[in-house]
Amino acid sequence: MQTRRTALLAGLALAPSLWPGGHAQSATELQDLGTAYALYVSVGYLRDTCLKRDPASAAKVKQAYTTWVGTQNLADFEAKLGQKLGKETLTQLRQGLANDLKALDAALQKLGPPGQSCPAVATIFASDTFNIRKKIPNLTTLLGPGSGSSTTAATGTAAKTSPSSSNVAVYSVAQLSSLMAQTLAPLGKATGREQDAAGLKKLQSLGTVIAVSGTTQRSRSITQEDDRRAARFDVYCYDMANDADNPPKGQVTVAGRVREFDHDTGITLENCVVLSPAQTAQLKKSTVAVVDAGWRFKAQPAEKFLVAAGQGLKDNDILGAYMEQSTGIGVGGMVLTTYPVSLFLKDGTVYNDPYWAPGSFNYKLSRQLEPQKWGRWTRQGNNFVIRWGDGGTETFEVEGAPKPLPAGTKLSGAFQTISGGGNTAMGGDVMVAGGGTYTFQPDGTFSGGSFGSVSSSSVVAGSTRKTGGTYAVSGYSITLKGANGQQQRLFFARYDQNLLYIGGSTYIPDR
Repeated sequence: MQTRRTALLAGLALAPSLWPGGHAQSATELQDLGTAYALYVSVGYLRDTCLKRDPASAAKVKQAYTTWVGTQNLADFEAKLGQKLGKETLTQLRQGLANDLKALDAALQKLGPPGQSCPAVATIFASDTFNIRKKIPNLTTLLGPGSGSSTTAATGTAAKTSPSSSNVAVYSVAQLSSLMAQTLAPLGKATGREQDAAGLKKLQSLGTVIAVSGTTQRSRSITQEDDRRAARFDVYCYDMANDADNPPKGQVTVAGRVREFDHDTGITLENCVVLSPAQTAQLKKSTVAVVDAGWRFKAQPAEKFLVAAGQGLKDNDILGAYMEQSTGIGVGGMVLTTYPVSLFLKDGTVYNDPYWAPGSFNYKLSRQLEPQKWGRWTRQGNNFVIRWGDGGTETFEVEGAPKPLPAGTKLSGAFQTISGGGNTAMGGDVMVAGGGTYTFQPDGTFSGGSFGSVSSSSVVAGSTRKTGGTYAVSGYSITLKGANGQQQRLFFARYDQNLLYIGGSTYIPDR
């Protein structure tokens, strides 16, 4: 039985009079447009549903949606499709998707409560499940003039947004990010909408057209970063008039009109044009100061913070290790309940990513290079209130306190950790799995290994690595000595007989 959407598209193909302008299109072309629109509406539906049902993940979902729209070059997709099909037809198409959206909602609910399913949705947007450009590679051609990179379209739009050297300054992404950070700082407890309005007003005060320099990394996202940090607010340029589906890579300067500011994601420009080096050289450079608040710090490789035993934290520096309930992504994209542990120190600070044994952890360097992983805690009954280095505040609800073990404690049993990703939980065909096992013997020896695999309809790949040797437990550390003489000193804690923390992972019995 044909769906309402399929029947409507078939009718359009057979009746040229129904097509705006009287130009008939093939059934295949119309089917492709209908498929693209169905995916477009589905992603919007998932976004809106999660924004309503799980405010805690709203920022993550909004940012993922914004990135998806930019990556897929869909900023004006619905408007162009409306011009192609006619607004009445587009309305009928959306109505015909009602049953599909109900099925999508049912699949979302099967992932668990909103607090678990909605964070997973943000990762699924980037999967092949919703990759419209991959499924419909000729979408730009199907949408017709104005959606591609024709010289006429590019020239016309560029004429409207090309900057004049007399009144336009070039801002780096970091400068604009700093300007937004300083605009938001005095607002206190203002709502998200109020923050967005204040940021937009400030940006628009810079001029009708602004120029921005930065680096393109994710299609139309322009950012700025170094080894330690990245701009807090990226710039999104969805409507680049002179590059169509092939935005420039690397260092770029663009000019465009400010369309939107979102305090969770960044700055959006419209009708962007890519400026040549000669055009850029004619513009003055902004003198806006770059401040710390305009940056976010990037995660650093753990190896940066490894020092010799005894040169890191002392046992009497540590208040304790505490765990809280959270969520993570498992094999196939399924949402899992997790219990990550943070290390609380007696000086009132806390670190949320313990990997090395405390005595081999260069905590001073970590505080400098990854301050977002550090916070200051105050007690609130059995819990903690933490002010993190990036400015966020969290109530850390303690689920348990893994205890340090006396030196010489022996372990027994096999334990495993599994992580993953992919999109099979939402009907896709990509599954990623990774993990490891340790088998401990009371005689002080261990064996184990790690594994990784990825599979889809088109590829299957995997790898394994085995090791073994001796172990020694003391306090919050475990020392693993391999048969080849190599040694690792990792963070270690045991909550009960069924839960171990080794390095940055949680291990449970391998039954």
